[in-house]
Amino acid sequence: MSPAPVLEQTANRLKGQPVTLRLVYLLIAIIIVVGAVTGVRRALRDRPDWQPLHTDVCYVWEHGHTAPGTTMFGYLPTTTFALFPFMAWLPVAIGGPLYVLTNVIAAAASVWIVWRYWPRPLGTHIVWPVLLASVNFAHAIQANQLTMWTLFLCVAGLTLVERRRGLTGGVMLGLASALKTMPALLLGYCLLRRRWRAAAGMVLGVMLFDFVPSIAYFGWRGTWDEHRAWVERVGWHSNQRQIAEPLLWGFQRKSNFSYSSVLARWLREPPTGSRQVRIGGCAPAEEVAKIRAGLSPDEILTLDPMPPREGGWKVEHIDVGSMPRFSLFNWPANAVLAIWTVTIAAGLGALSWITWKSRTAGPHWTALAALWMLAMFWLSPMAMHYYLAWAFPALVVVCGLLESELRAGRSVRSAGPILAVAALAAWVAGVACLGWPLVRWYGFHLGVLAILIASTAWALRAQQSRPGEMQLRE
Repeated sequence: MSPAPVLEQTANRLKGQPVTLRLVYLLIAIIIVVGAVTGVRRALRDRPDWQPLHTDVCYVWEHGHTAPGTTMFGYLPTTTFALFPFMAWLPVAIGGPLYVLTNVIAAAASVWIVWRYWPRPLGTHIVWPVLLASVNFAHAIQANQLTMWTLFLCVAGLTLVERRRGLTGGVMLGLASALKTMPALLLGYCLLRRRWRAAAGMVLGVMLFDFVPSIAYFGWRGTWDEHRAWVERVGWHSNQRQIAEPLLWGFQRKSNFSYSSVLARWLREPPTGSRQVRIGGCAPAEEVAKIRAGLSPDEILTLDPMPPREGGWKVEHIDVGSMPRFSLFNWPANAVLAIWTVTIAAGLGALSWITWKSRTAGPHWTALAALWMLAMFWLSPMAMHYYLAWAFPALVVVCGLLESELRAGRSVRSAGPILAVAALAAWVAGVACLGWPLVRWYGFHLGVLAILIASTAWALRAQQSRPGEMQLRE
């Protein structure tokens, strides 16, 4: 179909919509445009997050290897290769706007795929979850991050997997895992759903988009060094380290609401002191002892194995006097780690059991897929506030089931609708608090995700019990 008839049909549909819906469409468009314009301005002015990505991607292009202590040191090489065209090959005046445009397209494509191919309750409208997620979309777009790319790859990959195009869908999920490792958890979804071709496709995707270009660019030895360094970095800033070392760089970032960090903030009292002396890299033992002996009463020593860009080791003095210090308890790290391990194992075990029981085909896969995308937040030691855009599929599921309950005239006082309303209200509150560092620090958004997970699980149960109410646009 040519573009003209498609645009004409879209315009006619909009004209036929109530005034309220047309205003909602306009509001969504304004929010996304503001996010895109802000993203372009930040790129042109070399502001975060464009600035560190741009600097470190250009470094890899110029030197042929990733420098330690940089932004790209935390990513697999796939991410660097994907950003080369925008940040190393083109001038910022072209690459910046083009990169923002790809994020806007990824957001629009994600919404279109869900609207077009995800089964949902009869008569429901996708505009409401899009409105709820629009600020999160704009936030991710203006941050010049890879969140929207990852959302598109996950949504498209899961859709293809469930439409019996498992190999292609798996390859897309593999690419998402190579860009942001959190989607690697979706391999469990594919295996438990017995989508063997999709699981193989994920492995193939990682090989095609990570190992093959790495060997071509870095060589065999360089590829080994790059991946070994990445594995080391994962260990240096793992969930265990986040709990054991409350002044690690990742822990200090107020935007990081990972489960391990939030758990440590509530259950472990940070060291007293207003200045942190951080030794980055592998400093000689005698130097460490010398620095330790010279600490003043208000200084705290932290050993961070991450070496600086130039290699070797480096001493940094950081003001931590403004860091929030309230905690409920001061438990030992092993106790907090045990709580984290047990709860994560219980959550993944329950999700695996639900998925295994739901392994046959059916329209309920939408809620199941949304649950697995929410579970991507559980294991990561770094959960940034712009990652919340990945909850969009869950918002679609919860809004759809709530709207169908209201249309069917069922009691809104039952547990399911009440839980859905609570989840959506909490989401709105979370969006309102995105700019409040203290709220993010103590895990309010983690609590929002927990309520959303519970409501999505209820939606899954409703989908399974009333599959005849689901429809698929064709």
